[in-house]
Amino acid sequence: MHPAGLSEQEISLWQTFVHWFSQFIQFFYELTVEFGIPNYGLAIILITIVIKIVLLPLTQKQMTSMRAMQNMQPRIKLLQERYKDDPKTMQLKLGELYKEQGINPLGGCLPLLIQMPIFFAFYQSLYKFQFTEVAHAKFFWIQNIGQPDPWYILAVLVAGTTFLQQRISMANIDDPTQKTMLYVMPLMMGWITTTVPAGLPLYWSVFNVLGIIQQLFINRKEEVNSVSKEIKSQEESNHLQPTPTIEKSVEPAGEGNVEKGGQKNAGPSSRKKRKKR
Repeated sequence: MHPAGLSEQEISLWQTFVHWFSQFIQFFYELTVEFGIPNYGLAIILITIVIKIVLLPLTQKQMTSMRAMQNMQPRIKLLQERYKDDPKTMQLKLGELYKEQGINPLGGCLPLLIQMPIFFAFYQSLYKFQFTEVAHAKFFWIQNIGQPDPWYILAVLVAGTTFLQQRISMANIDDPTQKTMLYVMPLMMGWITTTVPAGLPLYWSVFNVLGIIQQLFINRKEEVNSVSKEIKSQEESNHLQPTPTIEKSVEPAGEGNVEKGGQKNAGPSSRKKRKKR
């Protein structure tokens, strides 16, 4: 199994890449030997962590871009409806919107394109892999990670983690397209991984778990930024509001002075004068 549509030279390069990937697996297995816990399943988990770290900048942009695109869906649909009879203007307006928000609509594709060769290379490497110690190819309930999981537990993990990662990355679950993908993609991935070497769904499950952690971090960061922007906007709004002027009430000169005068005349000396009279 190799990516379709390749020339002979490209197939030769692909086989070289698969051979290199097999050596990569063996290298990490030898690391587990050095750690005193020799196991090919553990080697695949270590490989997955390394691949995730290497792809971290790209996947970070992918997740951020996908989240932003989902938040922009109402505005995108509004432009599509407004300029549905003028595709050229619609594309121009969409381009302006992406530029205004600093989003590349193709930014989420590159990490997926990079992961596909890794996925195929993992498949071919494990399918024909020559294990140094077959006993070390056992991983929990799986007798050999070069063979499909007989209990389909890893396939369920792939489907479950794929569903969870998509769910937490969705900004609007009511969107029909996103809702369809939320259920179709996990089922499709789960079905694919029932027939491949168990090491492949093991890689995919661990990769998904790491992706879920990364997506939760992005969501949290987005919430903090949203709250800070709201607070800043409120402060600016309060700052721009005119300061109310307080009018000082001026008492009439008559009554107040009369009362004060009356109070002054009501002292003891005034009473004495009245008695003498």
